[in-house]
Amino acid sequence: MFGFDGETEGVRIILERIVSNDDSGKLTHKKVRAYARCMLAIFENLRIDTKVEAEIKLLLAALSVSGIPHYDRSFMASIILELLEESASLKTQEMSSEHF
Repeated sequence: MFGFDGETEGVRIILERIVSNDDSGKLTHKKVRAYARCMLAIFENLRIDTKVEAEIKLLLAALSVSGIPHYDRSFMASIILELLEESASLKTQEMSSEHF
């Protein structure tokens, strides 16, 4: 997709911004929702293990909903980061088991 290889590093960086966002308004609700909608739009192209795919997709959809406080958005973003780590770990395990 337009030279995008499915790497999740950019997604992680955006999620870390959302996690570190506080009520100062550096990232407004509107900006966080825009990020979430963009990540949802490319979701199918991300290299994510199927075991965590559904939960990540649900949380990204929830991030894009209006009326959610910064704290809740930050919490959901931190959970997505944890799930991305789990996905990377699962992918590594799969790759190492394929070599045996």
